[in-house]
Order: sequence, then structure tokens, then C-alpha cells
Amino acid sequence: MRILFITATRIGDAVISTGLLAHLVDENPGAKITVACGPLAESLFTSVPGLDRVIVLSKKSFSRHWFKLWADVRSQRWDIVVDLRRSLIPYLVRTNKRFRLAPDDHRSHRVELLSRLFNLEPPRSPTVWISEKEKAAAVGLVGVGDPVIAICPTAARPEKTWPSDRFLELAQTLLKDVSRLPNLKLLLVGAEEDRALLTHLADTLPDGRSMVMAGCPNLQRVAAALSLCAATVANDSGLAHLAAASGCPTVALFGPTRADLYRPWGMRVSVVNAPQNQGDAVITDISVDEVVAAVHSVLD
Repeated sequence: MRILFITATRIGDAVISTGLLAHLVDENPGAKITVACGPLAESLFTSVPGLDRVIVLSKKSFSRHWFKLWADVRSQRWDIVVDLRRSLIPYLVRTNKRFRLAPDDHRSHRVELLSRLFNLEPPRSPTVWISEKEKAAAVGLVGVGDPVIAICPTAARPEKTWPSDRFLELAQTLLKDVSRLPNLKLLLVGAEEDRALLTHLADTLPDGRSMVMAGCPNLQRVAAALSLCAATVANDSGLAHLAAASGCPTVALFGPTRADLYRPWGMRVSVVNAPQNQGDAVITDISVDEVVAAVHSVLD
């Protein structure tokens, strides 16, 4: 059996789709899986059970990336094609069954929307497949002794980004809470372009109390590192979804985005929503005290 799974470009959306892919893997043992995704999400899928290949779908002008994908997959006879990008690919290849994501109803969380493709009830939670190599690398960075809280202070857009000075104040407050969190260390996580900010935060914090993980090319290693943490605090970002999918208690900060539709999925997730101000939520209106309280809540 061969399955083609076409998923997202952005990390957060790709993580959300993993629950549906896990369902396909479980229901079709021995199937050969081909995943088409954006370049940022590629490493998320390289340890999927039964993986045959990952096709990196880099966006091109005039939608030429879809023609390239069609050229890559048209010669194969597929048993199942799942398209979460709403392209025409399912109708342009030979397949026994095709599933194409319906338009958003703006009432359902994305996990629920995707699960309805296969009438899954309850919805299938996101997951992360992590190789033993990446687990070992994460242990080498984070360790397994003193408690660690991950801080992810960046996001794709400014309106989704809590100010860095608030993250610094949050970090300092958590490190001072020795009665609740003795010997706490912080893991500062971000992309390569965030390295300067993460390094600045680390240099401002007490010596030996923080570690920087910037520009790691493998999302499995990042997920493994987050899974070792006592909690993660993140903006509305792909890292928040990755932390929740890894099983780490997660505090996600939301400004203008609707958390009911896009919050990280999981029982161990706490969302701090910016208050509505004349219909618009501004993430800078979230206070440090609110986030500290949310961290204490997920730790408890």
C-alpha cells in the first residue's frame, strides 16, 4: 500500500497535521508513506514509521511548485492521497481513495477540522516521531537532572510576539522562585536569526542558569529537548505546537489570533490571551504576572 500525504509549509500547521498522519500509519500497517511538506517542516517527518520519502515543496512563482509535485508523483499508483493544502493533486494522479481538506468553518479547531476527514472522534492529537539519535542529542544538551523551563521568545510576525524585555523579566522571576523551582535552568530556543536575541537574554541572566538552542536544523531534536523540560513558554508559534505535541506542559501567549482555532492542542496546555481592547487583542497587553501564574498552573 502507498499513501501520499500533502501537508503544510509552516511548522505549526505541519505539527497539527501529524495526528491525522499517525491515524493513517496505525490503520495501514506496512504502508509506504510519502510526505510532501515545506522545507522548514521536512525534519519533522523523517522518522515516520513506514516512510518511503519526504518531498520538499518549496514555493515557486505562478504555483510552479504544484507542477513539480505532480511531476514527482504522477507515475505512481496510490492507494490513498490526503491533501491538506487543497490543491488539485488528488484529482490529477491515479489513486483508489482521495481526501481533500474542506474549507475552514471558522468554528472548529484545526485538529478537529483535520480529524473530520476520517470522522475521528475524539480528534487525533498531534504527535512527534523522534529518532534515538535525536533523543540522545537532546539529553546531551538539556540533561536529566535539574528542572529546565524552555523559553521561546520569537514568532513569525510582530503582532504575535510578546516583547523580549517581558520574557527577560519572566525568566528572572522564575529563576528567583527557589522555593518552587530549586536549581532551575532555562533553555532559550529559536531559529538561527534569533541567535543574537537568545544570546543577549542568556548573557543578561545569572551565569550557568541558561542554555541557548538556536538554529537547530532538526525539529525532532528540538521536540526531544522540549519533552525533557518541566514546561515551555512560547508565543503563538510553531514551537508552541511542537512543545505541546512532545508532551511538554506548555504556556502559549496569544494576541490577535483566535486561540480557540489555533491554540496548541493538548491536555497540558495553558493559553494566556491578550485582553480585548475595542475588539482587538494586543499581545503587549499580557502582563508578566499572568504568564508566571500560567507557568505555575501547568507545573502544578
